[in-house]
Amino acid sequence: MQLVEYAERVRAYILQTPNVLSHSLAYEDRPPTAGLVKGSLIFSDGSHFHFKEFLRLADPVARLKYAYQYVSATGSLLFRYDNALDPAAKHLATYPDHKHQAGGMTPSSAPLLDQVLREAAQHVKRR
Repeated sequence: MQLVEYAERVRAYILQTPNVLSHSLAYEDRPPTAGLVKGSLIFSDGSHFHFKEFLRLADPVARLKYAYQYVSATGSLLFRYDNALDPAAKHLATYPDHKHQAGGMTPSSAPLLDQVLREAAQHVKRR
């Protein structure tokens, strides 16, 4: 898969997400077989969603690194999923995958971007 195709799929996820006021999306080729996709969204309540994915573009496409962060309009962390090699997450069964929330870190499988966008949109609806 070409990086531009992957980025268009991400754009489609964003456009299908409710309550989005604006968004940005960028991608960079990292030859020979990798790429970076990153972006941000602003929701109708002023909350923000930021994401980045570092991909191996060989068949099949694989996310090597990811981070999905959702913050309130005031900048408070609501949640973040990532697979950073965080020493504080080593005890989690899903390491390196984990989720940050106000109460700390919890185990998490590696969610897909469209799943996390839906989760963020559900937060907006409750406000």
